[in-house]
Amino acid sequence: MEYISYNSCLTEQSAQIESLILSRDQRKAYGFPVQMKSQVYVQPCQYSSKELFYTEYDYTRVCTRCQTVFEVERDGYQRIWGDSPQSVEVLKTFQRAPREDPSNQFMSRKLFALDVESVYTSHGQAVGRVTVVDQYGNVALDCFVKPKEIVYDYVTQYSGLTPEHLEYATETVESVREKIFQIINRRSILVGHALNGDLKNLGIVHSEVIDTSVIFSNNGRRPSLRDLASRYLNWSIQNSINGHCSYEDSIASLNLVYFAAENSHLLSPDFQKCSSLY
Repeated sequence: MEYISYNSCLTEQSAQIESLILSRDQRKAYGFPVQMKSQVYVQPCQYSSKELFYTEYDYTRVCTRCQTVFEVERDGYQRIWGDSPQSVEVLKTFQRAPREDPSNQFMSRKLFALDVESVYTSHGQAVGRVTVVDQYGNVALDCFVKPKEIVYDYVTQYSGLTPEHLEYATETVESVREKIFQIINRRSILVGHALNGDLKNLGIVHSEVIDTSVIFSNNGRRPSLRDLASRYLNWSIQNSINGHCSYEDSIASLNLVYFAAENSHLLSPDFQKCSSLY
């Protein structure tokens, strides 16, 4: 992989990079967790609404993991048998990064690329690995996460995760989130691809975000990270038979942001307008 010169881009294109940050309305539209008064609101976006909403007498559902069609009971629930009294639906607790203060001011307006690899458990999708790289491509955090629930599918062909990876993992979502909050503050800029899903899985609300699946023009569809990396960076990623790599994906997202800052004509119309102001 040939990396873009971080130093030159950061100094010469800082205004353009700032213009790629999603607005509050954009974050809501694309399904990011958004703070509204004392609550966190997640609006289903157009790319997932077909899986979230059904008519009154439609008892068919589509599995988000394998896309298999199945039927639920007339009350809308799928019967789940287990020995735990806890509901399968658990309300996630969301947290925000620390406020800017003299002790963490050096983190402000810095870029951090984040990527999460997930597995499927008895409670649905769960975090299995988290990687964060700084704006120079250095690894700031890379760790495996032990899900609290039973893992039914490691989705290795996509996640790159195996039972061996998580067998001795000691981190939890909560502990990893705290480690992320030691790296960023509320004015740090988080970068990622389909970052809304990663932040939801981590239980993080953050307002300063750049999502490479949103900023590039792709005929109204969200492009894959693999396609963007191939098209604009001439990189070949996510081709391993061992699955995806969160480090590789976070580095690709970061480099795509630097590429976007220097090639605003390739961005979606909303971001072309913003970039043209600088």
